[in-house]
Amino acid sequence: MTDLTWFRAPDVDRVDDPGSLNACYVALDIHVIRGRADDPALLVEGRARSFAQLLTEVGAFAGVLRAFGISPGDEVLTSGLTGADDVVVALAVARLGAVLVDAASATAPTVAVHDTAPDDPAPADRVVITVDTSSELDKATLMRAGSTDPAGCADVPGDQPLRIVAGRPVATAAHLAEVLAGKTDDPVFGPLMSGRAIVVDA
Repeated sequence: MTDLTWFRAPDVDRVDDPGSLNACYVALDIHVIRGRADDPALLVEGRARSFAQLLTEVGAFAGVLRAFGISPGDEVLTSGLTGADDVVVALAVARLGAVLVDAASATAPTVAVHDTAPDDPAPADRVVITVDTSSELDKATLMRAGSTDPAGCADVPGDQPLRIVAGRPVATAAHLAEVLAGKTDDPVFGPLMSGRAIVVDA
């Protein structure tokens, strides 16, 4: 895992030291820092968003999630997201050091992000954000607020889950190292970490 960009590398003399890093930073921020701000990071039906543009959008949505109380280690439930929305939300959750979960893996998420308002009412203590305009808390409206107070990258322990899939935690550092080594596919972090643009439908 030495090829990863760490905030604090693990202490080789301590087997219980996971180090700390941020998945969004190694996928997105680092390219802007290294002078690739204007290079394409996301292609949506042939239209490009640069690393700088995607970083601005991700920071804004991370600011939205933070305003609703999301902090490192908290779960964020997603459902039905596709295309650019899936990319932005995944990176924003990682930026805060939160954990992306699906319905089968969720325990007690306080924020859920859906493609449209769910048919079943959410628990009273859960904030539901939709990427369309079917709710009062739609993504486009919230992004205007989030852009005024974007979130930076949280310092995340390397062994903290990046996401939980079908009940299985995916540890951040180990997963990113496998992506870098080409041992596993990741449609969001894979292309970005290698400096390539993600190609999605709208």
